[in-house]
Amino acid sequence: DAEDRALPERMYRLLMDYHGMVTGVFSGDECLAGRSPVQGTELCAVVELLYSLEWLLAITGEAHFGDRLERIAYNALPATFAPDMWSHQYDQQVNQVQCTVNPEHLWSTNGPESNLYGLEPNFGCCTANMHQGWPKLAAHLWMRSPDRGLAAMAYAPSTVRLRIGDQPVQAKMETDYPFRDAVKLTVRTEKAMRFPLWLRVPAWAEGAVIRVAGGAEERLNPGGFHRLEREWRDTTEIQLRFPMKPRAMRGYNGSIAVERGPLVYSLQIGEEWKQVNSDKPYRQLPHGDFEVRPVTPWNYGLLLDETNPEAGLRFEEKPIGERPFSPEGAGVTAKAQGRRLPKWKLVRGWAAENPVGEQESSEPLQELTLVPYGCTNIRITEFPKLVR
Repeated sequence: DAEDRALPERMYRLLMDYHGMVTGVFSGDECLAGRSPVQGTELCAVVELLYSLEWLLAITGEAHFGDRLERIAYNALPATFAPDMWSHQYDQQVNQVQCTVNPEHLWSTNGPESNLYGLEPNFGCCTANMHQGWPKLAAHLWMRSPDRGLAAMAYAPSTVRLRIGDQPVQAKMETDYPFRDAVKLTVRTEKAMRFPLWLRVPAWAEGAVIRVAGGAEERLNPGGFHRLEREWRDTTEIQLRFPMKPRAMRGYNGSIAVERGPLVYSLQIGEEWKQVNSDKPYRQLPHGDFEVRPVTPWNYGLLLDETNPEAGLRFEEKPIGERPFSPEGAGVTAKAQGRRLPKWKLVRGWAAENPVGEQESSEPLQELTLVPYGCTNIRITEFPKLVR
């Protein structure tokens, strides 16, 4: 029914309008808690929202659910556990400048250890649920289409093997997405056969193009699926490019955040890790509990023209590390300009709420390094905007 199909979108929009974060998830620590970037989002909510979006994508075939899926999977999911996945948080914060045992916390119902990196901080549910995030994403990258074809629903290195009719088919996706804009697909069939291949084109990918079997480039329409039906013979190579243009997003109290393609960018902050709770059972390394504190400044305002963010940002591609979602493994960084805001300080163990409106600062202009949100452990993501 049309009413049933419209309900998930209406509810998601309500959640994001009143409680949404730049990462595509909503606050919940554990109650819905508004849009302030220092409120928390539980890891269980992240993996369950991903699973809901995977099913909505399967049931409805609406491409925008795939855009949201990637935004959460490549930002909120990896940011909520340590790069080696031996420890995780119960709650993550969009502006998270330190993670400590904090009796002065402002969580709605959660406890003082909720944003530690640990074995089971606050409660053990996230310890059980964190492991469903990546495998279920992998299981939903490819789907069958109702017209006896194959659909690429989200983009990540992967291979799918299936039978269409009585014939075996293999499709392989080679890419460094979401850190790069290029995707190479290889379709192999044992015999010549005809079937459609559906390719999701992200809504943000203006200027997206496809090249099939070395032919001419063809423009793609963002925000839907491109249906490619042809006779497939032996091995066919398809090249996709999804241009990633930076965008500035307005957030809480008029703050500003940077996104590019499916990735959100955060200030790179130096980290100091300290093991705690070593007297508790099962806290022997590597699955210990850790506090993380900043060793470099975090209280910066961002100098950026929202109408032309490309002019104030310089993106640099780097080799992707063995752990891509880590500060040292990030495959891309951005350089931006900012000034410190001395009055923006820690309050009750957290970064204070972002000051309201555009800010003035007489501090020296500095070059800031931004990295993908999913590559951070502590971060500033929603920046106060500076007056030019």
